Amino acid sequence: KNTKKIDLLKNKNLNTKEEKISYMIMVHEVDAQLNLLIKSLLSDVRSVIYIHLDGKVEIDNNDLFSQNDRIVFIKNRVRVNWGGFSMVHAMKSLIHEALKDTGSDRFVLISGSCFPIKIPVQINDELLRSNGNIFSVWGEIDPENLSSEGFGRYSVTKFQPCDVGILNPKKSIAHSRLWNFYKKLSSQIPLERKVSLSDLWRGSQFFAASRAVAEWFVKSHPDLDRILRWSLAPDEIYFNTLYVRYLRQSGEDFCKILPGATEQGTHYIKKTVPADRTLRQKLFEPVDLRKLNKNDLPEILASPCFFARKCNSEISKEIERLWSDDI
Repeated sequence: KNTKKIDLLKNKNLNTKEEKISYMIMVHEVDAQLNLLIKSLLSDVRSVIYIHLDGKVEIDNNDLFSQNDRIVFIKNRVRVNWGGFSMVHAMKSLIHEALKDTGSDRFVLISGSCFPIKIPVQINDELLRSNGNIFSVWGEIDPENLSSEGFGRYSVTKFQPCDVGILNPKKSIAHSRLWNFYKKLSSQIPLERKVSLSDLWRGSQFFAASRAVAEWFVKSHPDLDRILRWSLAPDEIYFNTLYVRYLRQSGEDFCKILPGATEQGTHYIKKTVPADRTLRQKLFEPVDLRKLNKNDLPEILASPCFFARKCNSEISKEIERLWSDDI
């Protein structure tokens, strides 16, 4: 058992294929969690890591990005704003850079707060055995959903100023409250951006893609760029829409996934309602319902997904210990 464990974690005599898996990581801070994620992925020699660090974050030239030739740091960084089209720009930069390596056959998008549920060697084996495309598409945006759309999650026809940094709702709790007020107000004003809502598909922003799909993603799509430029959460629409259109051109179909499901394609994602919050927390601290805690571990490890979403370093260490012990 111990020998098998060493082989799996250090890849002794296991990786005879030349294929590579490009892991594209969206990062907004460099912390212990990110270090654990990178270390775990690099345990398989087939993994190559591409990192986009939010342009708003300062970086030390002597940090982990320069310590391994299988880590590629995106130099032309984008100032990423939650909910804005800047997310799409950053994601396309990652895909562009990863495609430069002709040895990469699979392209997996994750965030710095994700962590592998399975041993990375096994994840990479499964990715290479399949056609490489794992998406979580929830459904089509209703083309008739115009003025009432303003207060929803996916607002396309209403102007959404998320990429105006000073107005972004994640800037502070006050900005979040003002943004909610703006959404409610805008839904009552019968003014719409003159864009089409036809053939737009929403889903999880995280995916695994084959080289053909990744190449399709980085092609010029000016109409889709214009439609989603000032929409809300365009990253959850842009790539799912392109994926559905790719399948249609290829004569293929897909199965939709319920947006509330915990198993979202490549990721285990769960909404956890926080326990008792103080009055101060309710007034001044935003809530992130997707953060995982130790109570979620049994269900996480039983999931067929590859990654858990919204982990901290403590949860990641526990997941790694448990899947390591299970070898």
